[in-house]
Amino acid sequence: MKFKLSDLGAVGTFLSLLGKRANYVKKMAAISLYDRLSRKAPVLTGRYRWGFNCSINGIDYTVPPPAPPEYAKTKQVYYNFDAERAIKAFMSVNSEDDVVISNSVPYAEALENGHSKQAPNGIFRVVIPELKEDLKKWAALAQGKDGGF
Repeated sequence: MKFKLSDLGAVGTFLSLLGKRANYVKKMAAISLYDRLSRKAPVLTGRYRWGFNCSINGIDYTVPPPAPPEYAKTKQVYYNFDAERAIKAFMSVNSEDDVVISNSVPYAEALENGHSKQAPNGIFRVVIPELKEDLKKWAALAQGKDGGF
């Protein structure tokens, strides 16, 4: 699964703004998307949540290895949440870049289709509409006289 920031209609609004404003909004949207996806992700061992890859201008198909069997059996989290991952990955984003957040674990599609009781409505399809609304707000702020920042 992948998500490109350029797929959203509100992106055009802030891409026409001055470069610094547009870049700031794009970075914050990418970081927010990663954070929201990670927090909505169902967790048993944390492999799916850890499997969200942050990349620019290309898809990262990296798949974390399965957790050791004893973690799955005892339902212990092996992979912890990494809040800084997206910040590190997206701080160099500019308005021409494609932002990609992907998850290539073998069961990602099943989770998106409601296979988990923790996320019966999926993950991406719940988070993307939320991000669209935020983009509209951020674009409106960035269009303001002071840029909203």
